[in-house]
Amino acid sequence: MASPLAFLRTLTPSRLALGAVAGAAALGLTVVASASAFSAPSSPLTVAPSPTASISSTIPSATTPAPAVVKKPKPASRTKKAKNIPERPRDTFHGKRLVYDKALMTVWMMNEKDEVVGRYPVVGRWDRPAKGTYHIFSKSKLAVNPNSKVTFHNMMRFTYGPDTKSPIGFHSIPRYYDGTPMHSTKQLGLAIARGGCVRLSEAASKELYKFMKVGDLVVVLPSP
Repeated sequence: MASPLAFLRTLTPSRLALGAVAGAAALGLTVVASASAFSAPSSPLTVAPSPTASISSTIPSATTPAPAVVKKPKPASRTKKAKNIPERPRDTFHGKRLVYDKALMTVWMMNEKDEVVGRYPVVGRWDRPAKGTYHIFSKSKLAVNPNSKVTFHNMMRFTYGPDTKSPIGFHSIPRYYDGTPMHSTKQLGLAIARGGCVRLSEAASKELYKFMKVGDLVVVLPSP
């Protein structure tokens, strides 16, 4: 028979722990032991990288886009058309109206919701009519100017000339009695008018004539 000392040397820590539990149970004691108490020492702890950290490191940082550069409008002249014409007129009024920008030789149609429903190049002159607000006071599908020996369509009068006291309005490009137009549609957008009226293409004059009623607002913006 082996000696007691030799027997103890053959016991592993796990077997010693099991023996301790068995002995305690024989004495009627309750023993609570974790599973780790019966297992061999674990290997050194290895910490895995955080998934959140690895994902966030691959997401590029958000950048704020640079605001779009709005180019300043350049006025028209007798030989050059305006540049950088804005989508909306440069007035401060609201509601249904026509806005005539003498500097840009452009007319806007604005509805009751303050939306642009039409924008057209025109032929006019810088010094008339004076800047300000007016109202359509009469309309004619066909009009005649015997002094210039021309006719034109879709006349909408809103003021009078400063010297001749002749009505000033929006209308189509005038035509001489033989049917020849006073100038081409390619010249719309130039400040080449001699009178005070505002000339449009035939199609654009029809749109304005249909859109505007007697009493509607006309806004004339200043010259350059």
